[in-house]
Amino acid sequence: MAKEKSQSRSNRDILTGGSKYRNKQAKKYGVEEVVFDKNSRHDFLTGFHKRKVERQKKAKKFHEEQDRLARIEERKQIREQKQKEFESKLEELNEEKNLDVAEILKQEQEEDWKGFEGGEEKSADQNEEAGQDSDDEPVKGILQKRQLYKIDNPESLGDAVVDEETTVTVEALENPNFARVGLSSLDLVAKSNNVNLSKSEEVLEKSIERAKKYAVVCGVAKPEPKQKQKKKKFRYLTKTERRENNRKAKLSKLKSRKKE
Repeated sequence: MAKEKSQSRSNRDILTGGSKYRNKQAKKYGVEEVVFDKNSRHDFLTGFHKRKVERQKKAKKFHEEQDRLARIEERKQIREQKQKEFESKLEELNEEKNLDVAEILKQEQEEDWKGFEGGEEKSADQNEEAGQDSDDEPVKGILQKRQLYKIDNPESLGDAVVDEETTVTVEALENPNFARVGLSSLDLVAKSNNVNLSKSEEVLEKSIERAKKYAVVCGVAKPEPKQKQKKKKFRYLTKTERRENNRKAKLSKLKSRKKE
């Protein structure tokens, strides 16, 4: 039957059947109804400025976030660099300590042991020499002190009459120049060492701050929280402000040209 129908269709019917096929496809995939919403159309036509402001806010937030991430990365790199420097310095100090200990051990091994022979005679001779030196050198002391000198071999002195033990009391002598000025012992010590006591508190505060910073670098202490500065609220310039800025820029250009 199908063959008979195809054979019965003329060439003209086949060529003009395209319009029917097109109408059939249009009905198949076509839109049933088109409805316009007046409110959404009004929002679209009148909301260009609003959408522009939203895009600007979005771009500003994006750039602020990028800046924040860049600052975090920079601080991280600085911390890592400081940590590496600290570790390298610590390794150098440990190496120096190990070298010093090795040198001391080497010196102790190289030294020959001489024993304790003749130690008592040497100590007696040293006591006698110390007694003679104490008579020659001037007395230096702060408080009174008592020293006892004992002679082990009185026969070595010959016919001289000397007691077996001699006690000497040493007293500190005040300098008349300093006593005349009226300076205390602490002031005298500071002046003799070229130290200015008036700046002691300032030096102490600086050393404490330096120790705190070093503790933060070593990771022993936490850094003090910094006070956050209030950010200026972002706003667009008004028309008068823009006009004033343009006028100032033109005046500065004219002045620079006149100078040239």
